[in-house]
Amino acid sequence: MNELIECPKCHSDELLISDNETTVLCSECGIIKRDGVWLIESPKMVETTA
Repeated sequence: MNELIECPKCHSDELLISDNETTVLCSECGIIKRDGVWLIESPKMVETTA
């Protein structure tokens, strides 16, 4: 696994890495990197019509 320095969302260096190094969790904002992909939740936009 590539060396991680900080979270791409909040730039915290408090990362928790699983024993098999396939899952990374940011202890500050809670985003997860699983199998090499960051799972970043984006705000959902809702459009209403009158």
